[in-house]
Amino acid sequence: NTCERKRQTKLDGYYEQERARLLPVSKREMYLAGLMLYWGEGLKANWSTVSFSNTNPKMIVFAKKWLTDCLGVRVDKLVVRLHLYSDMDSSTEHGYWSKLLEIPLTQFRKPYVKQSIRIGISEKGGYGHGTCDLTVHNAVLKKRIMMGIKVISDFSS
Repeated sequence: NTCERKRQTKLDGYYEQERARLLPVSKREMYLAGLMLYWGEGLKANWSTVSFSNTNPKMIVFAKKWLTDCLGVRVDKLVVRLHLYSDMDSSTEHGYWSKLLEIPLTQFRKPYVKQSIRIGISEKGGYGHGTCDLTVHNAVLKKRIMMGIKVISDFSS
């Protein structure tokens, strides 16, 4: 217990240092963070669809905030699709994501259900709510995002 308390005290100190260093986040900084996230986690194969997929609820919440606050996407244009395991309760998971994202169930599509069970599968971070795809169909927006990523990529070469 003593070692755990010491470890937590150190982590709390690092957290406060980083919080002071990083916050508040400007809209430009959030836009750049979103581009980097999309570069790593976003759908790149389709030139008319902007889509994030992740199991980490905080990542999906950030993606929604980025899309709405930085890129001006209306919440009613967002579409959600879940990837679940056959032993997961679909209505429970839809309710979880709907409440978390503040997106009505009418904007959810039929989930993809993998015909295996999640028991025995190591879910990093233990999120346990499947994978959430957050999507908006907008070709102009997709091109803007991809060109923003290209600008960053060209700058770093």
